[in-house]
Amino acid sequence: MQRDTTREARILQMMQHKVPLSVYETVTSTNDLVREAAEQGAPAGTVIAAMQQTAGRGRQGRAFYSPEHTGLYLSMLLRPDTETVRRLTPMAATAAARAVELVSGEKTEIKWVNDLLLHGKKICGILAEAKFSEGAVPDYAVLGIGINLLAPQGGFPAEIRDIAGAVFPQGTDADAAFDRCAAALTDALLDEYAGIRERHYLAGYKARLCVIGKAITVCENGTERPAFALAADDDLRLLVRYEDDGSEQWRATGEIRIRLK
Repeated sequence: MQRDTTREARILQMMQHKVPLSVYETVTSTNDLVREAAEQGAPAGTVIAAMQQTAGRGRQGRAFYSPEHTGLYLSMLLRPDTETVRRLTPMAATAAARAVELVSGEKTEIKWVNDLLLHGKKICGILAEAKFSEGAVPDYAVLGIGINLLAPQGGFPAEIRDIAGAVFPQGTDADAAFDRCAAALTDALLDEYAGIRERHYLAGYKARLCVIGKAITVCENGTERPAFALAADDDLRLLVRYEDDGSEQWRATGEIRIRLK
């Protein structure tokens, strides 16, 4: 595993913020590498990025598709307090949306809780992991973001083909796209994190939230219930009304699908 110092210098030159940055062609998982760096005392803001992961993972322990030379896989070390650690995921969704919009000129949407959509297709996954040694105060948190910059050769695997999309069209220079997006994403994360206690991210998140007023399916413990998304509060809990019995519920976590009529 060899660092690409030339690429690191290029990316840092594009950025407003200067942080400890390491870039690799291929890694097992950028989250795992940042966790190792944290255990060795790395400072907050440390970033590790790669063009491929061999053991990337998403929410609920799922594998995260991380093919070579078509995506950006980036993780950042943060040291949040108890109050702000719960806000990392929506903060990251807003930051990723800002970065993608900056480099692509396209408008993104957020599907609750943390899926970033472009033209109705998922282009980004987010995984925040925190370590707690004692009590409720985290030792540190690792914030991982994967962005599909281009569709892979031959297209996405069959199991995600209907839902996955890419930021740039085929023929785009993958190296230039990686560098620009890595710089924009790192800057956006640091900007949004600086205002996380004041929920600076909230307005941007809500403005992009695309599920309110739509028919959805709530997926939980192997069951699926048709529902209607009514509202989101400032904690970004989602108020849903179930179609089977008319009951309403505020949901803080979980998985939903938007139903097409």
